[in-house]
Amino acid sequence: MTNDNEFRNSMDALVVDSARTLTGNANINLDDDFFDAGGNSITAIRLARTLSEELGTGADVRVVFRNPVLRDLSEALGRQGGQAATGAGQA
Repeated sequence: MTNDNEFRNSMDALVVDSARTLTGNANINLDDDFFDAGGNSITAIRLARTLSEELGTGADVRVVFRNPVLRDLSEALGRQGGQAATGAGQA
């Protein structure tokens, strides 16, 4: 179950919720490594596709491999312009 208090913004929530769904691991949190928490190359591709569709960006699987810790992945996606798509950082 998602605890909204652990997320800094909607990007964090999207990344963690997507990782939880794709791995079937409800205990994943923002500081977990996607691969250590049950992800593999196939779920990484699915995660990148899901995030790309949700954000309307060109999120590539390489961003998942380069940023396996979900907090880092969220930040990398934010730098790619996902913040505008999720409203992250807006007051």
